[in-house]
Amino acid sequence: MSVAINIQPGCVSPRFYPFLANHDRRLLLWGGRDSTKSDFVALKLLVACLALPYFKCILIRKIADTIADSQWATIKAVAEREGLDQFFFFGTSPLVIRCLLNKNLFVARGLDNPKKIKSTKDPTHAWYEEANEDSEDEVDVVSTTLRTSKPGAVIQEIFTFNPDHKGDYKEFWLWKKFFQSTGHAEDTTFSGTLDTEVDGEVVKLPYTVVHSTIRDNPWAPKERVALYKSYGDLNPATGKPYNAYKYRVWYQGLWTNKQTGNEWYYQFVRANHVRKVPYLEGLTIFQSWDANADPYSAMICAQLERIPAGTRVRVFKEYAIRGAAGGLRATARQFVLDREAHYPNSSVVYTGDASMRNRKPGSPQESAMKDVEAELLPVSSGASNAWLKHNPSVLGRRDWINALWAGEDPSIELWIDEGCTELIQDIELTQKGIGEKLKETFPDPEKGVTYQIRGHFTDVLEYLLASRFPDRLQAFLRRGAGR
Repeated sequence: MSVAINIQPGCVSPRFYPFLANHDRRLLLWGGRDSTKSDFVALKLLVACLALPYFKCILIRKIADTIADSQWATIKAVAEREGLDQFFFFGTSPLVIRCLLNKNLFVARGLDNPKKIKSTKDPTHAWYEEANEDSEDEVDVVSTTLRTSKPGAVIQEIFTFNPDHKGDYKEFWLWKKFFQSTGHAEDTTFSGTLDTEVDGEVVKLPYTVVHSTIRDNPWAPKERVALYKSYGDLNPATGKPYNAYKYRVWYQGLWTNKQTGNEWYYQFVRANHVRKVPYLEGLTIFQSWDANADPYSAMICAQLERIPAGTRVRVFKEYAIRGAAGGLRATARQFVLDREAHYPNSSVVYTGDASMRNRKPGSPQESAMKDVEAELLPVSSGASNAWLKHNPSVLGRRDWINALWAGEDPSIELWIDEGCTELIQDIELTQKGIGEKLKETFPDPEKGVTYQIRGHFTDVLEYLLASRFPDRLQAFLRRGAGR
């Protein structure tokens, strides 16, 4: 039995209609809420299931038991709305959708069970709903499972998501792979290919990225549009939007980093404090070190430039060597090599966490500070050691540096090089806990350790500033601001 399928433009948003027949290897539909992204994908896949000689689509979500109420339910609702449900069987145990005309199939898989994904036989399509929640490693499991030798089959992955990413979106793999690395960091809708050389031949994998918002939804009630738009209205009491994050992500559908109101550095503004900060020939390099080994041993390099108002702190390089190649000694050795190659005319002064002075258990003559000193010996002088003897008050130094970010002390200006991505991410994402930085931890099963995710680079920045400007810090604290 065969059926004639005639999809009229009114069945989907005009924004998506041109992409109904898109067969690119990857199709990314992203943007604001209520733009009908999911409805469009449901209809597109139903048509493909009916039209293609072989079709087997994996419905993917982070957790398997959420699929029934999302993709499965959306596909069923769209099929009923368009009168296509008569051609499908909707099973709930197991969760499947089967075409009654050709035995083509939808199956449901959660990323919480990768073995079940790998065992899926000959899938051709994958639909990742809420793809902003998925890691690259998880998606790779699905991507490498899509394969078939069936004639006439199409291989395609479809991603639907809002740019509602936990953390720094510029570190999120989807943004890096499809936006940044393709030259489309500031674009919203575009297409291209990801090219890989195989046996002397360039293999091109086409992709398309489509942006949409609620304004692309012709069926959205004005009250619904007004709700999302109102997040950007100014609060008369503060002069700021009621919720700038929701306005940016839900209404405009654009990338941004979430502001919780609990940021450690609530006065930091990337546009004011981040730029290209080149090394200045011959000027002293000031290092600051953190004691942690995981996920890396954090270290920054800065120079102090005299300006009419006082001093400009120029953080021009960071070190965050991960894995077996990292650690305090390895980081120090790498700096020695870098100085020889790039900064031979600069003297070196180092400081860091006062606890690194403590003796190692069972080795009374050794300490983490001495490990660093030993490796830096080739670039050191008698004036190099400026290590803190006591760490200043955690909340006090936080308040002081927020005042510096805000420009309250014009004698100290802070610049950070745009290449210091770990430092910038730490500044923007570290949160305040009870009386200290929030200690969000991450278990690493491969190394058998648990480590603190955030706060290492904000620590070294604080140690650096406290070491170089102790009088300014103490004057601030004496005014009673360090609470």
